Amino acid sequence: MIEPRKELNNIKVYETPAYPENWDMKLDSNENYIGPSALVMDAIRNIPSSSVSHYPYYGSVYDKLAQYFDIPKNHIAITNGADEALCSVLNTYLTKEDAVLTAFPSFSMPKLYASLIGAEYIEIPYTIKWEYPLNEINAAISDRVKIVLITTPNNPTGDIVCTESILELIEAYPDKCFVIDETYSSFSDVSNIKLVKSYDNVVVVRSFSKDFALAGLRFGCVISAPQNIENIKKLLSPYNVNSVAVAAVEAALGDKNYIKFVKDEIKNSKEYLTDELSKLGVKCYDSYANFLLADFGNRCEVLYEKLKFNKIIVKKFKDSEELKGCLRITLPTAAAAKKIIDVISSRDTLVFDMDGVLVDVSDSYYAAVKYTYQYFTGKELSDEEIKAAKNQGGLNNDWDLTAHLIEKYGFNFAYEDIVTVFQQHYWNDGNGSINNETLLIDPKLLAYLAEKYNIALFTGRPREEALYTLKKFDLDRYFSVMVTMNDLSKSQQKPHPQGLNIIKDAFFTSRLIYFGDTVDDAKCAAGFGAYGVGVLPPSDKTEDYKKLLLENGDNDVIDNINNLKIVLEKLSDEI
Repeated sequence: MIEPRKELNNIKVYETPAYPENWDMKLDSNENYIGPSALVMDAIRNIPSSSVSHYPYYGSVYDKLAQYFDIPKNHIAITNGADEALCSVLNTYLTKEDAVLTAFPSFSMPKLYASLIGAEYIEIPYTIKWEYPLNEINAAISDRVKIVLITTPNNPTGDIVCTESILELIEAYPDKCFVIDETYSSFSDVSNIKLVKSYDNVVVVRSFSKDFALAGLRFGCVISAPQNIENIKKLLSPYNVNSVAVAAVEAALGDKNYIKFVKDEIKNSKEYLTDELSKLGVKCYDSYANFLLADFGNRCEVLYEKLKFNKIIVKKFKDSEELKGCLRITLPTAAAAKKIIDVISSRDTLVFDMDGVLVDVSDSYYAAVKYTYQYFTGKELSDEEIKAAKNQGGLNNDWDLTAHLIEKYGFNFAYEDIVTVFQQHYWNDGNGSINNETLLIDPKLLAYLAEKYNIALFTGRPREEALYTLKKFDLDRYFSVMVTMNDLSKSQQKPHPQGLNIIKDAFFTSRLIYFGDTVDDAKCAAGFGAYGVGVLPPSDKTEDYKKLLLENGDNDVIDNINNLKIVLEKLSDEI
């Protein structure tokens, strides 16, 4: 194998999706949700064959860019997206002895480009969310710093750096190159392009992806003093921008009303989302871009999955401590923004127990209880004896239930040994009687409910076993929140309501409706203040058992989980 240069050794490939996914709303990449101008699409449809078979001509697009930016065209170099613009600038001015200085967090690609050169990349963290750390940046400018990179508006924070602050740095350090990434500046109405006429150490980068909705065509440009442009062009391929992109940009610049329409939609969407999220207690940071950064706190993961389930994808920052709890939402139209709020806003939460509610455990858990009892006692155990013990309450965990029954009939064995034998029969690394379980709930019903309610699971099972069964029946996608045995201390297991507290804190919810099949489930619901719905399990459909569940706190009892709509309709009528 031919060895690459050493700068590549610690760099990971920036992976992009290979195929489009079926999102109703793709809001994770800050693309223009509205789409390009109709004039752009007309221009693309009418491209002559000669524009495809011949190399492109750039004179006309340079003329139009110069007019649009009010800058002489010898101050402009067109590029294959803003990424190539940034890469070419860094490669023009940086060596491995130099350093780039920027704020953090910010757009990640310049760090990769600097690393390829071997230059140092110095990131100054925000000390106040999200106010540009001007003093800290100023203090960090050293002899080695060759480029100060300023992204304004910044991605992903949405803040803007005022021109006065930028001027303060430019005039203080005339020997440094100030690269200003203005990818989102169309939405802020603040641009620093005019600075390139007065300062030859300023380079401005622009994109046409976010404002003009040309992300798929890859068009950007560098704007700077003519001598800088000449040097930057030395690194660019002579035909780096294709003819389709050129035609699209010329058409886009000719649509005088398009940008105003886009900006108005984004403004209305931003105001609506900010107001509605704030009502839910979500912190929304001021944004001068086409996205909104919102802090959902400990609800972040759940709401991300809930949006994803509803075919809305937003940006989650899984590896960033600074952005922990935050989602970045590309702003759609004002009408589409209402769907986001509808998905995450306050709504009832349906909480399901697993055993006897979602799945029939007669031939799994019950079988394991009987097997373990016989293993230690040599005697058989009836269903009636198991039910009688469960109905006492306090034995929701089947390990505890089995140990109780063994001890009740005069036998004394170590709890750990009982658990080991039980698990060998029931779990056995996924090969035990767990595979005898059958589904009680109709998956189509669960899919219907997931569109209208928050859905959660609260089970006394270990998490591994709960997930195994959910995945077996392809139900795991419906439960964005799961509370299992592993999530609670022994003293917090059912009938203690702590599991329901965890579920409530995970959602914006007005009420919990808890479906369980045991006395402990009923007591748990009552102890929390949830609306308890007893579900008669396959093992006991008697009136006596129905009465027992009501006596222990359930508000309602149904004989089958698939009849739960009766309860939900009744509750809806009561509101």
